[in-house]
Amino acid sequence: MEDQYKPQTASVRASETLGMWEPKRTLTLEAARRHSARIRFLRLALMGVAAFLLLSLTWGFATQQTNFIVDDNPGESVKMINPRYSGRTKDGLPYKLTSKSAIRLTQNAEEVALDSPVLNFIRTVNVEPSIVTAQTGQYNDVDQVLDLETAVELKTDDGYHCITGQARVFAGDKRIEGDKPITCTGNFGRVSGQAFDILKDYSEFMFKDGTEGYLTPKKTQDPPKDQNAQDGATENADKSETAETAQFGFAGNQPIFVTSDLATYKSGLTILNGNVDVKQGEDRIQSDEMYIYRERTKNENSSGVDGSLKLGALTEIDARGNFRYSSPDNVVTGKKGVYDQVSGVITVTGNVRATQPSGNIIRSERLKYNVRNKTIRFGDKCVGENCNTRTKMRFTPNK
Repeated sequence: MEDQYKPQTASVRASETLGMWEPKRTLTLEAARRHSARIRFLRLALMGVAAFLLLSLTWGFATQQTNFIVDDNPGESVKMINPRYSGRTKDGLPYKLTSKSAIRLTQNAEEVALDSPVLNFIRTVNVEPSIVTAQTGQYNDVDQVLDLETAVELKTDDGYHCITGQARVFAGDKRIEGDKPITCTGNFGRVSGQAFDILKDYSEFMFKDGTEGYLTPKKTQDPPKDQNAQDGATENADKSETAETAQFGFAGNQPIFVTSDLATYKSGLTILNGNVDVKQGEDRIQSDEMYIYRERTKNENSSGVDGSLKLGALTEIDARGNFRYSSPDNVVTGKKGVYDQVSGVITVTGNVRATQPSGNIIRSERLKYNVRNKTIRFGDKCVGENCNTRTKMRFTPNK
């Protein structure tokens, strides 16, 4: 048997050398049992490790604190850097809106939130651009409406400068409105209000809910430093214009203070409504409603094209309803009073009453008071220092 086994073993070795396969001898029953036992042990060990890992993960998730940091804004759909929007007004003039950044929100696809918006626009043809700036804003590019918040500033080509805390700009309609206090300086002086509207191509200013104004005459030239030159300038001024035409208001060239409930400035006309009070020096005019007209001249740009208006002295004051003029010399009341700058005369009508410091009282339906020489005329009669002495009157004060 030993001789028979050897050739078979050699044959198997030869077959393996040539790469041929032959089945190996089957394991013994005892070896198979030992192999199965090892497999069962390894399987149980792996299952135990898996269970331990699962329990560890579950415990970790159950006991850890849930702190989430969200970098993206879920309501934000698009963020743009240095965006630019352009459009045209209803009369065809272009405007441009820029900002540092813009975010379009998913809840309203028509609006974008702006950082440091800047609106450049043209009020009318042949003028330089005007500008509106703010810290933050929101723009609806469908309705052409720009809502501005915080440090809103308006600068127009015709010299108006306004500062407020909130404004809504209707770019297509060329108008602005706001519900917060505003202060503006320009040809009308310096005016403030608790709310405002800027209308008609940004040229009509309406200050609401209590307004204050401060008007000062414009200096035409610097005063000469040399005394002789000053004397000559004074002499020439006396020749070129009289004291009557040189007055800025109804009491000389002093600043004018204005208060009212509502004030509207359009071109050379100022309209005041509600508790109107206009003071210049020691003189004062009060009424329910007042129309103030001022001299107007055209400014010209470098191209020679007429541009903005330049406002000068008061030419007329039309005060209506509970008119009252007061000065150290006289107090005149009536239903209506009209001041004419050329003549320096206030014409008062309707239940007129004039009271002098002495206590004398004059009553009439119509009266003319000259603010320069302090004379009063009613009918053909005159009262005052410069009146014709042929007319003598005596008044008895009321008791």
